[in-house]
Amino acid sequence: MATRRSSAPTQLEAVLTRLRETIMRGGFEPNARLEEKQLAEMLGVSRTPVRIAMQSLAQEGLLVYNPHRGFQVRAFSRQEIVDAIDVRGRLEAFGCELLAARGISDAQAQRVQANLAETRRLLEQDTHGAADVDAWARLNAQFHHLLLEPCGNLLIERLIAQLQTIPMASAGIIPTTTDNVGLVFAYVGDALGMHALVFDAVVRRQPARAHSLMLEHVYQGRERILQALQLGPGGATSDGHNGWHRIAAAAPAEHTGGSARVRRRSAATTRTKTTTPG
Repeated sequence: MATRRSSAPTQLEAVLTRLRETIMRGGFEPNARLEEKQLAEMLGVSRTPVRIAMQSLAQEGLLVYNPHRGFQVRAFSRQEIVDAIDVRGRLEAFGCELLAARGISDAQAQRVQANLAETRRLLEQDTHGAADVDAWARLNAQFHHLLLEPCGNLLIERLIAQLQTIPMASAGIIPTTTDNVGLVFAYVGDALGMHALVFDAVVRRQPARAHSLMLEHVYQGRERILQALQLGPGGATSDGHNGWHRIAAAAPAEHTGGSARVRRRSAATTRTKTTTPG
């Protein structure tokens, strides 16, 4: 008699997920050496799942193994981030083109419309806080997924998932402070407008228009990321590597779910968050 596998993650899966997301969200400095013992104590587990998780992350490209220094956080160059976003933009644009050509079903269209309506309600609130930035990140990621999932090409989302191993390449993550939420939502208005236009092109069965609009949308997100790398905390370093890791605290925050969370850099600095603009 076959038994159903529990949906609860194993300890190894939980450790791997926690470490992956901590790295992606800037919880460690670039080139930082990760110690098994310290990570095991932080996560409240034995060293074995930590060791296996770090080996897996090295295979994914997020860590680098040095025989003399052990596992280190990989530093990504500004150009790597730009290249990854450019590739993601072309993949998403192609996906929207395919969807517009084949047509979106009524059920799928209703899901996109619900996403746009929820984003609009969020934007129209009188005030916004850190939790609203998290809500926007979730809605933005959902919108992109809703248009790619039914496009008919499974490889597109698979390739985009691979690009997510490069920080800031995933749906255009940018740093912002909790005191700067207003500027984030000024962009949300622009993004919502682009989302509506892309969806309109898909519904009207206009492949070329859907392609160009999604490409422009991702391009706009890329430009905001480049501005953040130049002007944000840490900025671009003299060796050409961006300072995205230093936006967050050296010690990772408690993982509380799929959306980006607020982290404290130090008692004397501003709390920061990452969100997805494009």
